[in-house]
Amino acid sequence: MKKYLIAVLCMMAFLQSGQAQFLKKIKERAKQAAEETVLRKTEEITAEETSKKIDTVYDKATKPKKNKRKKKDSTESGNDDIGELGGTEDTDGGSPNTFGVYSKFTFVPGNKQLFNDFFGLDEIGDFPAHWETAGSGEVVMLEGSEDSWLSLQRRSGYYPSIEKELPENYTIEFDLISHGYGNGSGNSKLYLAFLPKKAYSMGQAGSVADIELLFGDFFSIKNVENFGNEAQVRVANIIDRNRTDLINAPMHISIAVNKKRLRLWVNEEKYVDSPNLLQGKLGRHFIIEARDILPEKGHFVGITNFMIAESSEDLRSLLLKNGKYATTGIYFDYDSWVVKPESYGVIKEIADVLTDTPQLNLKIVGHTDNSGDVDYNQSLSENRAEAVKQVLVEQFGIPENRLEFEGKGETEPVDDNNTLTGKANNRRVEFIKI
Repeated sequence: MKKYLIAVLCMMAFLQSGQAQFLKKIKERAKQAAEETVLRKTEEITAEETSKKIDTVYDKATKPKKNKRKKKDSTESGNDDIGELGGTEDTDGGSPNTFGVYSKFTFVPGNKQLFNDFFGLDEIGDFPAHWETAGSGEVVMLEGSEDSWLSLQRRSGYYPSIEKELPENYTIEFDLISHGYGNGSGNSKLYLAFLPKKAYSMGQAGSVADIELLFGDFFSIKNVENFGNEAQVRVANIIDRNRTDLINAPMHISIAVNKKRLRLWVNEEKYVDSPNLLQGKLGRHFIIEARDILPEKGHFVGITNFMIAESSEDLRSLLLKNGKYATTGIYFDYDSWVVKPESYGVIKEIADVLTDTPQLNLKIVGHTDNSGDVDYNQSLSENRAEAVKQVLVEQFGIPENRLEFEGKGETEPVDDNNTLTGKANNRRVEFIKI
C-alpha cells in the first residue's frame, strides 16, 4: 500500500510539472528580458527627450538582434520589422524576394494606420497600456520568439483603445499563436467580434457580428454570425474548417471590412467572405474575446503585431486620379530589404494598374520614421524601394524602364513620430506617377 501511494504521488508531481513547464519558460524568459531591459535603460539615461526614449525602447527592448553586423554606435538601431523602412544593417538584406503560396493572396491593407501595437513598450507581466479589459491578460515573452505577446486568458474581452469609431472601410492584422493544445487537453474559443458600441464583451454590446475560432486537438474557424437589433437580416454560417497544422503554431490573421462585407484570411488562405454580415452599426468597434483559455491547464493563446488601418479610395483610383499612392502595407523581413509574402496583395494591384495602363510610369519612394541612424535609414529606404521595383520587374513582368526608385529616409514624415501609430504611418512606400 505504501509503495502504491508513493507511485501515485510521483505521477501527480510529474503531471503538474509538465503543465507548468511552458509557463516556467515564459517566466524565465520574462525575467531575463526584464534584466536586460534594466541594463539597457541604465545605459540610456542620457536620452535627450521623450521621443528618443520611445525610439530606444522601440528599437532595443522589443526587437533583439539576430547576429547582425553591428553599426559603429551600438546604442543605435532602426525601426520595426512590420511595414517599415528602418533598422540595423543585415548581411542578408539583398536576398531574393519570393511569394510562394501567397501568389493567390488578395488582401490589401488599409493605407492609413489607426492603431498599431506590438507590446514592446509594455513591461513584461503587465497588461498593455493601449488596451482595455474587464478581465485578465499580460504581456509575455515566448521561448524562441523575439516578439512580445499579449497572453489572452480565461473569459476576457480585449478592446484596443481607439478614440473614435472605426470607419466603414478598414483592415485588421495580427499574429496569433497557441500552445498546450491537443491530446485531450480541452478546448478554448476566441471570438473576433464586431460591435455597434464600445464594450468589453459581446454580451454587453447587445448586438454583434463575430467569427468563432476553436483551439483543441486542431485549430478551426467554426462559425460566422450576427445577432441583435442591428442585424436586420440574420447571418449564421457554419464553416468548420479544421487544421491540425495550425494548432500550437503561429499564424497571421488578415481581416478586410468594406461597409457590410467582411473577409478573413489565415496566412495566405481566405476562409470568410460574408457580403452582408456587418449591418447597421456593427463593426464600428472591435474586440477579441477569449473563452476558457486556462493557464492552469497549460493553455496559451497570444497575439502580437496588431494593426488597424483605414482603407480610403481603392489603389487604382488614387494612383490614376491623384498621381500617387502611399501604403504602409508592404512589409519587409527584419533588418533587411526582403519583401515579405504578406505584401503580395498590394504589389499585385500596383502591377495590375501598370499592366492595364501602358503609358503609366512610376517612381517608387521609400520612407522611414525617425528611429535609428539617419544615414542608415536613408540607405535602407533606397534599398527597399529598389527591392519593390525588382519584385514588379521579376515576378510581374513590368518593364524595368517604366520604374524608378528613390529613398528619402526620415525626411518627409506624414504623422507624429512620438507615437507608435504615427511612426507606423511614416514607415511607408510611395508610388508616384512620372
